[in-house]
Amino acid sequence: MIHNEGPGWRLQKDPSKQKYSILIGGENWAVELSEKEWDCLCPVVFELIDQYEELQKQLMPEEKIFLEIERSPWWACINGTKENWSLKLILSGEDVEGRGLEVFWPVYTASVIVSAMRTMWDCK
Repeated sequence: MIHNEGPGWRLQKDPSKQKYSILIGGENWAVELSEKEWDCLCPVVFELIDQYEELQKQLMPEEKIFLEIERSPWWACINGTKENWSLKLILSGEDVEGRGLEVFWPVYTASVIVSAMRTMWDCK
């Protein structure tokens, strides 16, 4: 089992669970994802962050940024500034498992959960 958490976020992988082996969470909430949902989610989030990092070089500190990306079944967006951003994810419920959900990490946790996601993804 892989378990990571910090203030306002949680990420866990439990291969012993048959259907929903990945848990993602925030402040006072958590949801379990299937491997298929996770495998669709991570590339979307990582592509969004790559786009942000490219634009970040061009931003002034006071400029706002809103980026979104949609790759079925996930929609993801970051909203923030050159220095920090929040992350919102929506699972449409039209593909994969037929479930829909919406999750959010505020500025103080978004970059940390994405870093933990990347680490867990790279350990596959």
